[in-house]
Amino acid sequence: MVYAIAMGAVLLDTMVHAVAVGGGLVAAGLALGGGAICAGVGDGLAGHATITGTARQPEAQGRLTTIMFLIIGLAEGMYFINFALAILFIFVIAAGVK
Repeated sequence: MVYAIAMGAVLLDTMVHAVAVGGGLVAAGLALGGGAICAGVGDGLAGHATITGTARQPEAQGRLTTIMFLIIGLAEGMYFINFALAILFIFVIAAGVK
């Protein structure tokens, strides 16, 4: 009887750990999906603004292209920071729940 209770406690702890890690993975997936969509929208808006600016003022193409690449780099940088934090949160949740 005591062995059955002890095994039940071990299985419960394992189940709690699995649910916590699964929740962390779902949350990381949602955050990364939202970050990817927002990075894509940001890249598209920067490209649109560059094309519009070049159409209105062709001599400013060099400056506008430089600014566009800076903006795209910042938008993609935010996504990679989001990715790093998602990985960190998954490992912290996995290590914290025992």
